[in-house]
Amino acid sequence: MAHIERRTRRPDTLQKTFLWLIVIDYCLLAMFLLKLNALTLRQGTLISLLLVFYNVILTFLCFQRANRRDDSYIVYPTLSATLLAFICFLYFFFLA
Repeated sequence: MAHIERRTRRPDTLQKTFLWLIVIDYCLLAMFLLKLNALTLRQGTLISLLLVFYNVILTFLCFQRANRRDDSYIVYPTLSATLLAFICFLYFFFLA
């Protein structure tokens, strides 16, 4: 009887880094929501632009990673964080 070796796919360092960047993104958005009422227009605009820049770069990198490998599941939390950021920015600029 032949011995079949099962290979388990382990996440690499880059994949773990993406997951931590997504967690950091949610933490940044949570801090933005907590400080939303105390921010001036200038501070809120600057933080919003920085978060948009961070989310755009993170989304671009995650899509590049998902296209090259079978890591399409990493796109969904990134897109949900980007949508949450968009909702937070709309709330800050139009409702707060």
